[in-house]
Amino acid sequence: MHQSTYTGSLDLPALSAAERLFIWGFRAKARSGGAVPTATDIKQVYDHFRVGDAVPSLESIIEIFACTAHTAIEVHCPTCPRMSDSEHGILRAIAAAQQERIDVAREQFECWLPPVGADWALAPVCGLATIFRMAGLILPDRHVRSFEHDRTMAMKSWFVGSPTLH
Repeated sequence: MHQSTYTGSLDLPALSAAERLFIWGFRAKARSGGAVPTATDIKQVYDHFRVGDAVPSLESIIEIFACTAHTAIEVHCPTCPRMSDSEHGILRAIAAAQQERIDVAREQFECWLPPVGADWALAPVCGLATIFRMAGLILPDRHVRSFEHDRTMAMKSWFVGSPTLH
């Protein structure tokens, strides 16, 4: 069993550059209906960090969430300095995939996705994790768990206008 290396709560400014880049891209793609950043902006930023090839994987992950999630994820706007438990969980899954701990990544995605959705998410997650790793962008293992985590395990309705996006 792998021991987690961190147990405190971190907000965006305290994260590594790799973590901030991933979260910014994830948030921006999840909110792609807004004016900025655009898909082109996201691709340009990711290209600057030599991970532009990860954008299709990022899009696939978000599409899998949109189509199969049984539980809402809390995704903040791209400029919000706070991190949600969901965002910490997604970072944990990507970090686990970088370390080839696929079982941990799959378990994390099962918090929000049915088993088949978690299986579908593994290919783009592993692809994105590999592209980040090859560019030298390593996501550290930071298993952050709060009392809120237990409540996210319950089935919830995902209403339009949900407070999960802000």
